[in-house]
Formats: sequence, structure tokens, C-alpha cells
Amino acid sequence: MKAIEIIVSAACLSLCAASAPAQEPANSSGAKVRVGVYDSRAIAVAFGNSEAWQASTGKQLAAMRAEYNAAKAAGNQKRVAELEAQGKAQQTLVHKQGFSTAPVDDILKNIQDKLPEIAKAAGVSAIVSKWDKDALAKYQSAELVDITMPLVNAFHPTERQLKFAIDIQKQAPISLEEAEKMDN
Repeated sequence: MKAIEIIVSAACLSLCAASAPAQEPANSSGAKVRVGVYDSRAIAVAFGNSEAWQASTGKQLAAMRAEYNAAKAAGNQKRVAELEAQGKAQQTLVHKQGFSTAPVDDILKNIQDKLPEIAKAAGVSAIVSKWDKDALAKYQSAELVDITMPLVNAFHPTERQLKFAIDIQKQAPISLEEAEKMDN
């Protein structure tokens, strides 16, 4: 989570007096500090099968699938097992991000060029997952502004993804342990 906070803070120096200090940052105008928070699960849902997903994770998975098929055809059981383990780990990460509270910094990197604009539009000096208690502790007296939907919309979700991104926010997240135990 700290990576997103740093990216936004660095890009929005005009919005805040300092980026990611040990104490709660002061706003140079004396106004109350505003921090953008988001539900990471909605971000994960919006990312899934988006253009950004297809250009990053989708390509990686396609390459992994091709390598898996080649290893299987060649009888390379060691490589098949390695690739199966990688696939299972990737699916577990998807479950943790989509149904629990795992960080989505890797996903947000796909829209990092849009984060300063989203922060500026919301009038926030940092962007933090609503589940990241350590990062939020730095901003105990800050006004928290939900920017989940502007972040979701940056992925240009389909109607179905958008509905799911909205609906998932109405449910409590499952524990990371439960997400890890989900069937792959």
C-alpha cells in the first residue's frame, strides 16, 4: 500500500506539504488533510479481464499456458509441476485480492498515470486501501474520502464488472486465510 501512497504523494506535491512522513502530514493551507480510500476488492474486480489485465497479467498467463502445454507435450514433469504451482499461486492471489483484503498495488500500477488526476479531482493528498490500518494510522485526524469508484472506472469496466465492483463493497471481506483455502 505504501507504494501507491508514495506515488500519489510524489505526483501531487501541490496538494500536500510532505509525502509519507512519520507523523500525519500537514496541509500547507491549514485545511484538514483529506485521504482517498478504496475497497481493494472492487479494484481487483474491475481489473479482471480489462484492457490493462489483457496487456499485463493476461499476456503473462497466456505465455505460461503455452509453456505449460509445451512442457506437458515434451514430458517435462518437473516444469509442468512448477507451472501448475505458479498457476495455483496466481489464482490464490486473485482470491485474496478479489474477496479479501490483500493489497492491490500491483494492479494499481496499471493506472498509476491516472492516480494524480483522480487524487486531484477528489481533493486528496494520498490514496490508501481502506483495509491498510498501518497506512491509515498516519492520518488519524484526516477526512477519509471514498474514491473506490473513480479508481474502478479508470479500468473501463464492463457493465457486469461494474455491478460486481459495486456489489462486493456491500459485503464484508472474507479473511485472507479463507481466501487462501478457496478452491483453485
